[in-house]
Amino acid sequence: MKKLLFAAALTAALPQAASALPLVDFYAGAHYWDQSISGEVGTGNNVADFEDDLNLDAGGQNVVYFAFEHPIPVIPNIKIKNTEMTADGNGTFASTFNLGGETITGATGVATDLDLSHTDYTLYWGLPLPIVTLDFGITARQFDGYMRAVENGGNSSEADLDVTVPMGYLKAAVDIPLTGVSIGADLNAISYGDTGINDFDVNVTYVLPVIPVLDVGITAGYRSFDFEIDPEDFGGSSNDLTAESTISGPYLGLSLHL
Repeated sequence: MKKLLFAAALTAALPQAASALPLVDFYAGAHYWDQSISGEVGTGNNVADFEDDLNLDAGGQNVVYFAFEHPIPVIPNIKIKNTEMTADGNGTFASTFNLGGETITGATGVATDLDLSHTDYTLYWGLPLPIVTLDFGITARQFDGYMRAVENGGNSSEADLDVTVPMGYLKAAVDIPLTGVSIGADLNAISYGDTGINDFDVNVTYVLPVIPVLDVGITAGYRSFDFEIDPEDFGGSSNDLTAESTISGPYLGLSLHL
């Protein structure tokens, strides 16, 4: 809710910002992402499956972003995007798994909370092409998450995920003339050491013909976030969260352009 209010406040500020900087394009948006989660946590043979063992459920989450673009070729444009990505569940299973240097036993029942929420800080450049949008750049993805497991017998453990991961960024979109419709795709990706992240979404946006100076669009899409991380690749500890997961699902939201 706070992030949706932030997007509304940013929308209210766009006209004043545009009058001050007439050569800058401002973008903002928010959408609701219906997430499903799969994967596993642990090390070696001591792992637990997110679905079969821990019964994790993600559900709907908020995504908020804003960006501005300018006409100076050598200076990058800026985009900031925040993604909520949390899940919880209760499970009982025969095996054990490692979390934060502790061994968690599933036979007694385990309550689990997982937070993979992150903020992307992206610097990018765009090619001056008609009808087609083609952007490329770099993203610093800052994770501020954790996983916590509590056994019914009282034993508990927590592993943090507090790292910043550099990633490549690509965006492509095509405007269909005279329709107000555009079709696009975004990609953030990295493969380094034991870490591999592939975050991809495809989307369709329809701009409503209601306000001449402000493009208000309805966006529908599908996002898939494939995630395998070893925090030690980025200066973390061996007791930090080591996990492999896929979070995916459709989303629906609003976009603004001034």
